[in-house]
Amino acid sequence: MAQTDGSPTVADRSNERLDRRVLLTVLSCVVVFTASMTIVSASLPTMADDLDSSESLLSWAVTGLFLVMSVSTPVMGRLGDGYGHRRVFLAGTVVLAVGTLACAVAPTAILFVAARMVVGLGISATMPNGIAIIMEAHPVALRGEAMGWFQMAMTGAPVLGLVVGGPLIEAFGWRSVFGVLFPMSLVGFALAIKVIPDDRDSRTPVPIDVRGALTLATATLGFLLWLQFGGSDGLLTPMPLALLAIGAVSLVAFVMIEQRVEFPLLRLDYFSRRNFTGPLINHPLSQFAYMGSFLISPIMLDEAFGYSVAAVALILLFRPAAFSITSPAGGKLASRVGERPMLIVGTALMVASMLTWVFAALWVDLWLVILGLVLSGLAMGLSSPSYQTAVANAVEPSDLGIANGMGSTLMNIGMLTGIQVMFTVLGDGREPADFARTFAVGALAAAIGVTGALVMDRRR
Repeated sequence: MAQTDGSPTVADRSNERLDRRVLLTVLSCVVVFTASMTIVSASLPTMADDLDSSESLLSWAVTGLFLVMSVSTPVMGRLGDGYGHRRVFLAGTVVLAVGTLACAVAPTAILFVAARMVVGLGISATMPNGIAIIMEAHPVALRGEAMGWFQMAMTGAPVLGLVVGGPLIEAFGWRSVFGVLFPMSLVGFALAIKVIPDDRDSRTPVPIDVRGALTLATATLGFLLWLQFGGSDGLLTPMPLALLAIGAVSLVAFVMIEQRVEFPLLRLDYFSRRNFTGPLINHPLSQFAYMGSFLISPIMLDEAFGYSVAAVALILLFRPAAFSITSPAGGKLASRVGERPMLIVGTALMVASMLTWVFAALWVDLWLVILGLVLSGLAMGLSSPSYQTAVANAVEPSDLGIANGMGSTLMNIGMLTGIQVMFTVLGDGREPADFARTFAVGALAAAIGVTGALVMDRRR
């Protein structure tokens, strides 16, 4: 049966096979964000010249976006749980489109950074609710496979964006990238209205836990700003320590509020479920190693190996290629053997990749670098679908949005922590031993993360 607006209902969906229409529709909306990520990072010098600004100011177009995402994603997920994932997803798609258009026409660097933060707000609504929509469209047995294909597209889009966006910028300037992405977002919105099932009838609106949302947001922001400013000023200097203290106090306040409020933002008893807490320990620590090495490895290839920027870019493609290609296989295997084994395998491969880079740095061996890139991509491709499905399957259907939101936020925290810590370990050193020591820290973080997978329930 269809709604009066022409959208199908949840009951119209068959749960016997992969729902490619829903999967592709959600992807058509969120790839606008992922496709722009690498091209923005790669184009910062060009944008700085055009906007008469500095790269340090424009770097907030990346940092600020992730801060907005990390702070607002859990709240947006909870809004979807209460008022309909489709409704919040569509609203997020509109915000994403507006932010993309604002990026294309931004006259100053500050306004461009602000526009990217609007994009971050949009993706914080579309990502957790989009994943929830995919989960609801499939039975538990097919969720891993669905997320494998989702992850493949999400990982491949940034590579495609760089390949297509580079020549586009050379020919028409950096604004042309956003000029192309904006109509794509409108197409995604139109498809979403038509294809994504209406879930309003299955929702019971509850009051939003405003105090819980504010304290969780403050806790997240305090920790991330401690990392951000501590990287330049020192983690133990007064201002970063004050930010860390604000984050810690806010986290304690959040826990106290959630224990007492009638309708909590996040049910704390979920943390007693092994298949909820285990992945939240495991995968962020793998992301610590993955993203830290993601930014350290090109520096090593440039300064220790002596390769050009173009050569480094080509070499680094081995990692996202391995990630993207193996994600569908990771999803299918998770459906057959369970999420726990896949997270263990992914962690083992991540540790192996970091240790491979230790020896690659010491021996200045390009083939070992490439092997490490492939192992790192395999680690993420085989384990990422299991992370998302394990967290989602561990909660009640009415809490899919907030569960996905918390999963995304903790993953972002793991990424940003890995980047900051590994850069701190590397410091100003550029000798092979300096890079080897940095990758060893990544290996240690990933190895600690295996404890999260080991505590998970052995049952499929």
